[in-house]
Amino acid sequence: MPKEGFKSRWGFIIASLGMAIGTGNIWRFPRVVSQNGGGVFIIPWILALFVWSLPLIFLEYSMGVRHRKGVVSTFQEIFSERNGWVGGFIAAVTGGIMFYYSVVTGWALFYTLASVATPSKMFNSEVFWNSFQASHLSLLFHLLAIFTVAFILSKGVSGGIEKATRIMIPSLFFLLILSAIRAVTLPGGIKGLDFLFYPNFHKLLNYRVWLEALSQSAWSTGAGWGLILTYAVYTKKREDGFTNSTVVVFGNNSASILAAIVVVSTIFAFYPDPIKANSILSSGNAGLTFIWIPKLFSAVPFSWLFSFLFFSALSLAALSSLISLMELEVRVVMDFGLTRLKAVVLIGFVGFIFGIPSAFSVNFLNNQDWVWGLALLVNGVIFSAALWKIKDKFKEYVRGCTRYRVEKYIKFIVMYIVPVEFALLILWWFSSVMKGKWYNPFSTYSPATVILQWLAVALILILVFSRTYRRKDEN
Repeated sequence: MPKEGFKSRWGFIIASLGMAIGTGNIWRFPRVVSQNGGGVFIIPWILALFVWSLPLIFLEYSMGVRHRKGVVSTFQEIFSERNGWVGGFIAAVTGGIMFYYSVVTGWALFYTLASVATPSKMFNSEVFWNSFQASHLSLLFHLLAIFTVAFILSKGVSGGIEKATRIMIPSLFFLLILSAIRAVTLPGGIKGLDFLFYPNFHKLLNYRVWLEALSQSAWSTGAGWGLILTYAVYTKKREDGFTNSTVVVFGNNSASILAAIVVVSTIFAFYPDPIKANSILSSGNAGLTFIWIPKLFSAVPFSWLFSFLFFSALSLAALSSLISLMELEVRVVMDFGLTRLKAVVLIGFVGFIFGIPSAFSVNFLNNQDWVWGLALLVNGVIFSAALWKIKDKFKEYVRGCTRYRVEKYIKFIVMYIVPVEFALLILWWFSSVMKGKWYNPFSTYSPATVILQWLAVALILILVFSRTYRRKDEN
C-alpha cells in the first residue's frame, strides 16, 4: 500500500466528487436534459446510475483497494504483465481527455478573470470569443491550468488533492446554489423550472431519450475512467466503498441539476419561447457556455457578479476534474519507480505539449472530445472483461471494502449488461454521424477517425508491452 493516503473518509468522498463533477455537468447536462424531454429525461438518467455508473464505480473502487496500484499495474496483476497494455489503454484514454480538458479549464479560468477585468468586452460575446481563440491566450491559460494542478499534485494526496478539493467542492456547490437562486428569481426564470422538470411521459417511448440518458450518466460520473480506482488506492481500510460510490454518483447528479437550473432558468428569463430557448441550448458546449451565457448575463443586474459566480463554478469543476485526470497518470508512472515530484513534472510537461493542438484549434479539440469520449465506453467493456477474469475471487474484493451483499448485483450488471449497453451506445453514436464522408479519418466527427485513433493507440501499447516483456524474459 502506498505511504500516501487520504486523512479521512470525507476527504476521499470530496475528492471523488471533484473527479465526477466537471464541465460536462455545467455545459452538457443542461443541453441534453432540455433536448430530451425535460423532467422525463431525469427518470432514465437516474436509472442509468444503477445499470452503468454505480456498478462500474464500485468495481473500480474494489480493484483499487485490493491491488493498491494504478490502472496499468492493476490490470497486469489481473491479466498478465505482457497484457498490461489493456490497463495502458485506459490510461491512454484518460490522457487523451486530459490533453484537451486542460485547455477547456484554461478557457474557464480566462472567462472568470474577464468577468471582473473586462466585463463589457466579454458581454460582446461572439467577438470576444473569436478574438480569444485567435490570440495566444488560450495556450497561456492552458499552461496555467496545467501548472496549477501540477503544483497541487506535487504536495501529495492529503497535502495537495485532499486540501484543494476540500475548498473547491464546497465552494462549487455554494456558487451553484447561489447562482440557481439568482436564476430562478429573474423575471420569467420560473418558466425554466417548468420546462426543466415538467415530465412529458410520452417521450419515454423514444429510445433516444434512454440512450442519451445512459451516455450522459456514463460520461458525467467518471465510471470506467480508472479515476476512482486511482483514488481508492489511497483510502484507509474498512471504509464502506459501496456507500462511498453511491454518495459520489448522487452528488454528481445533484450538481448537474443545479447547473441545469442556472442555465435553463436564465435562458427562459430572456427567451420564454421554447423554440428559441432550444436553439440556444443546441449551440454546442462552447457556444452555449462562452457565447450565449455571457450574452444572457449582460442583461442581468450586477451582470459582472453573476458572470463571475458562474465561471468561478465552472473553473472549480474543471480544476477538480483535471486533478483526478492528471493524478491517474502520475500514479501509473509512480508504479514504475518514479518519485511523485518527478512523475508530476513529467505528466505536466507531456500534458502541456500534447494539449497545444487543442489550444490552437477548436476543431481539433472537438475531434479529441469525440474520439476519447466514445473510448470511455470501451473502458467500460475492459472493466467488464476484468470482472470476468476475477469473477471467482470477486467475493473477496467485495468483502474487503463493503458490508453490503452487492456481489451478485455488480457481477450481473458489469459482466452481462454493460457489454450490451456498450454495443447499443456505440452503434447509435456511429449511426448519428454516418451521413457524408463517414469513412474520412480526417473528419472531425466520423467513425473512421475514432477507429483509426483507437487502433493506433492500442497497437502502439501492444508493441511496447510485448517488446518490454520479451526483453525481460530474455534477461
